[in-house]
Amino acid sequence: MNKVETEKLTIYEVESFHKSLQQWCQSAQSELKIDLANVKVIDISAIQLLLSAQKSCESKSSRFELVNVSPEVCKTFHSAGCQTLLKGCA
Repeated sequence: MNKVETEKLTIYEVESFHKSLQQWCQSAQSELKIDLANVKVIDISAIQLLLSAQKSCESKSSRFELVNVSPEVCKTFHSAGCQTLLKGCA
């Protein structure tokens, strides 16, 4: 499982998050599981990266899963209309 260590995933953190996602996607065999337990704030730039990672996994027939998604992040996913990412919301 790949854990995001920062509390914020915004335009200011997106560059380093993108590098992590690329590494995780390349090393994922049958699934990519991302732990968002520490993330309390997310913006559309990070959501776009997650959607891109999800699409990459699907193209490789790999499973993509977000776990431990906070209520705040789930609300942002919902507001952004990202139903595919809402699967990680409890």
